[in-house]
Amino acid sequence: MAVTTQNLSSAAVRGVQWTTAATVLTAVMQIGYTAVMARLLDPAAFGLVAMAGVVLRFGSYFAEMGLGHALVQRSEIDGHDVRATFTASLGLGLAVAGIAWLGAPLAVLFLKNEAVVPLVRMQALGFIIVGLGATATSLLRREMRFEVIAKVEVAAYVLGYGGVGITMALLGAGVWSLVAASLAQQFFAALMNYLVVRHSLRFIFDRAPYARLLGYGGRVSVVGFLEFINGNLDTLLIGRLLGSVLLGIYNRAYMLLYLPMYFLTNSLARVAFPAFSKIQDDLPRTRALYLTSSTLVATVVLPVCAGVAVAAPELVQVLLGPRWAASVPILRVLCLSIPLSMTTLFAGVVADARANLKQKIILNLEFMALLAGLFWGLKGYGLAGIAGAIGTGEVVRTFLYMRITHRDISIPYGRLFAIYKPGLLNAAAVGLGLLAVATLVRPLHAPALVALLAQIAAGALVLGAVVLRWPSDELRPMLQQGLGRLRGRASLPAGAHVRLARYAAFLERDASEFPVLEAFDNSLTP
Repeated sequence: MAVTTQNLSSAAVRGVQWTTAATVLTAVMQIGYTAVMARLLDPAAFGLVAMAGVVLRFGSYFAEMGLGHALVQRSEIDGHDVRATFTASLGLGLAVAGIAWLGAPLAVLFLKNEAVVPLVRMQALGFIIVGLGATATSLLRREMRFEVIAKVEVAAYVLGYGGVGITMALLGAGVWSLVAASLAQQFFAALMNYLVVRHSLRFIFDRAPYARLLGYGGRVSVVGFLEFINGNLDTLLIGRLLGSVLLGIYNRAYMLLYLPMYFLTNSLARVAFPAFSKIQDDLPRTRALYLTSSTLVATVVLPVCAGVAVAAPELVQVLLGPRWAASVPILRVLCLSIPLSMTTLFAGVVADARANLKQKIILNLEFMALLAGLFWGLKGYGLAGIAGAIGTGEVVRTFLYMRITHRDISIPYGRLFAIYKPGLLNAAAVGLGLLAVATLVRPLHAPALVALLAQIAAGALVLGAVVLRWPSDELRPMLQQGLGRLRGRASLPAGAHVRLARYAAFLERDASEFPVLEAFDNSLTP
């Protein structure tokens, strides 16, 4: 059932709730999966899969051609659009899979490792699987049925990675357990999404629906391809210059921080894209939704990354094991670049929803030139130099996205910079709190798990105290909403009701002039 304008606001809120719950659960499972597989496999296995992944991600932008994005972004679609999306997605998936199979030996010319050839060929089957399921997934996103999407993602992850991947690793399949896990997850997700939607599987070859979809989708693919190059220059250079072992160390440090952060912010971005698409011509609503979303992400991501930077030694030892100690300094450097890349997600979403893709192409070309220069200048410093180049590049890219947002939806630069203020203050408090605890605990030579838990507890207490005592304008209405629900529970003792009433009065008295939740709701309702 399609989501109408009248219930769009409630659908967006439910979508954020479901996608957030699913991504948090998936992030926890990802950490557990990484911890298990890091003990069952050696670093070289992860490095080989990372090399193969670079080649495959290169093809992924041509295998879909932005058709799913176009199906979501268009104001109106019909049955021919759906059939055209399915026909093109499957055809492109088959074509790219065949090219990857035949061209896999060419990857050796750059990666200098023949072991990636069979991995590329096997993982190329994923293009076909994704092509079969892409239309169903896009229809679910367009209809904002994020409850279904969330359930499918969790189930597919459990079956694919937890079931197939870990079982094969225990049976001694080595690097092939990583490949099988990825393919299985893609298969289960595609199958379950289709069983929900059951769209037409008939092919169509009329020109009209393809012209409607490919004009926008082609530009999305160009942007995606450029972002792919920018996002994988580190993997390409480390694999070529430093070898698979150091690439495996870098990859685990990167994924340890990137995946949980990406899951959390991407859940919001996935809901925001169809919502922004529906209000793309209403600038006041678009501005309100953009500022709210970006500020909330910065408020959460920046303090988490500050805590990770302090607790990196214990985090690596507990989750990856002592063999991965070399990834600690890399993880700390990445704690600067990754939160910046997360906070620019919504700027990219707004550009996609408003079809402002030419500016995104220019931005990515500028960023590519900058990264190439930074990598060349810092290559002599090894892994730390690569990580430093990424951090510097992300700072510059943040400013480039501010330029696009300022020009497109007319938000002043001062307001764009203010997005980061609550997150930076929270990050400083959390970082100092964890540093104080680490200074006390580490000389005691306590087990790494005990030291990590002590730092996590300290960070949670500090962040909770700061957020409750000095809530940002964006967070305050959400606290008031949650507080209202708690006060409505008759089962709470009388003393709790008194304290909740006092805190509610504090929030009301110290309320900001900027009604964020109202702005968010107004941005989605007519």
